[in-house]
Amino acid sequence: MSQPKKKILYFLLIALLPLVDRMPGISAKATSVKITCWYGKEQVFGQIALTQRWINVLGNISPSENIAETFYEINDQVIPFKLGPDLHRLARSGDFNLDIPLTELTDGVNHLVITAISSNGDTIREDIDLRIYKNRNWPLPYEVDFSEIKRIQESVQVVDGLWKLTKAGIRTVEPYYYRALSIGDTSWSNFEATIKVTIHDWTPSQPGPPTYNVSHFGVAMYWRGHHTDDLQPHRKWFPLGAQGEFLLKEATDSCRWRILLDGGKETKAPIYAVGTNRIQKEQPMWFKAQVTTIENGSTRYLYRQWVDGVKEPEKWDVSGIDEHDYPSGSLCIVPHNSDVTIHQIRIVPLEK
Repeated sequence: MSQPKKKILYFLLIALLPLVDRMPGISAKATSVKITCWYGKEQVFGQIALTQRWINVLGNISPSENIAETFYEINDQVIPFKLGPDLHRLARSGDFNLDIPLTELTDGVNHLVITAISSNGDTIREDIDLRIYKNRNWPLPYEVDFSEIKRIQESVQVVDGLWKLTKAGIRTVEPYYYRALSIGDTSWSNFEATIKVTIHDWTPSQPGPPTYNVSHFGVAMYWRGHHTDDLQPHRKWFPLGAQGEFLLKEATDSCRWRILLDGGKETKAPIYAVGTNRIQKEQPMWFKAQVTTIENGSTRYLYRQWVDGVKEPEKWDVSGIDEHDYPSGSLCIVPHNSDVTIHQIRIVPLEK
């Protein structure tokens, strides 16, 4: 192209920029808004099997101050969603968690479009491909060493929060109201999970957000996903089987277990361990959780903890028996306001 023609095109572009800036959807200002999906623009769910009734697509829109509307489109559905913070599952400004029901997804690739509209009408979109594998069964026994995997979604389903892979395992990036990973599928029953963890630190428990009087490392069993409520993302995590919570205290010799049955309602008060446990930050430790159906059809939940390098104790720290809300379900790992690295998990079946 000749130099005169290049100059003409250049001046035409300069002249058009003010017009482009006033056109919704392609504003130069809108390009400063960024939609980030934490686990990539191509995500896989159910590679081994699906662990719950939802998939969760997580990320952040930044800056979020002037965003007036957010929604996503998938399979002819248009669904609004919220941006954080919400003092619960959405920790930071602009965080989002799309809880998409499996009933709205097809086997194979589903095209997701996330849209943010600013207060002056500018629009930005992000396209995500979700590959869904339905009707697969998670093998049991199952074992994963997180220091050896390449992609988080190869071995777990992320329910909540931003996680990263490190040389030591999978670690919470920003501790807050629970960060959660699920493993297994809803057909699992009668199993035992052994989990190696390092607890780096935690937020001291206090009334109100973000701890709501408790910081813990939790292990939920017979999990099937959050229940529908009027919130987005949904917060109603019970009923399930039970959640064992290893309560983290500033007096590190006062940590202890409790079991929440059906969310710890008044009719099912938490069951607290009789004794306490001493822990040390940055010291690897083991957690074991067991769920079995007993003679009368009720379900027994058992939990214990010990320090890496010492013999596993024979006695359980805490036990609880309940008429189960579900006869089966997956395993859900729930650090609540705690910074942890999960090194490995081993899950084995138990005789019924």
